[in-house]
Amino acid sequence: MKESPIRCPFCGSLHASKQSDFGTSLMVKQYFCLDCKSAFEWIKWGEDNTHLDLPDFLQDRQPE
Repeated sequence: MKESPIRCPFCGSLHASKQSDFGTSLMVKQYFCLDCKSAFEWIKWGEDNTHLDLPDFLQDRQPE
């Protein structure tokens, strides 16, 4: 599944690479802007996360 480009909140660039599917909490992804060299987190609002490499204890968890 191809992800849409994420815009850097600091410089507005679309040249950001995903560093991790999870950040400081399970609800965010970590990105790094290749233009301004800033790290940032992006909140996963209602995404289909079936393509994520979830820990075993979250694999069969159903949304409430």
